[in-house]
Amino acid sequence: MSLPLVYDSASKKVSLAEDTYAAAYGDLQLEIAQLNTLIKDYVNANVDVPPLPTRENYTKNLSMMIKKMHESAAASMRTKKYADAAKQFGVALGLAAARPKFENFQMTVSEVLICLVGRCDANMMLENWLDAYVDAELLCQLAANIPENHLRKGVCQMKLGNLLAAKSDLERGLCFNPSHSKLAEELKNVQRLIDEENGEL
Repeated sequence: MSLPLVYDSASKKVSLAEDTYAAAYGDLQLEIAQLNTLIKDYVNANVDVPPLPTRENYTKNLSMMIKKMHESAAASMRTKKYADAAKQFGVALGLAAARPKFENFQMTVSEVLICLVGRCDANMMLENWLDAYVDAELLCQLAANIPENHLRKGVCQMKLGNLLAAKSDLERGLCFNPSHSKLAEELKNVQRLIDEENGEL
């Protein structure tokens, strides 16, 4: 089975043929986008064969940029400039996500997690609960075994009025650390709000 693909040697990109009904190839378009990202990373690497994805083979300049931006964001957090911190963590996150796809994925995830934690906390301090929730959801997907991620998500859910979901998130966090005092405290707060909503208090 042939696919309606064309390759532009000038831009070094694969795309659907012009006369193709794009809506019929939704999944294929996603794969094309991923392929073009890999091609771009490969071309930018300027090597015949990318090195093995070990912890020694990575773009060190990119890691330095991420570290510097993260440090600037952390400094903004310490001085309570939370809006600036959220933006800076966002920039650092963008840099981390832009790491070439053939490099060590474990390193990428580690950098992404650190930046997500910072941006989530900054948005929580700003009471931007929806933005914070989006980051907390990603944190729970990428590092579900860290209780604090479920705490962040649960608090955001509570502030957004999703009390039952908040209770579930906080209980999930306690599964990983039953003695986590902050999780237990927030769970009590959520349960009290649920009881009030149900007219039980």
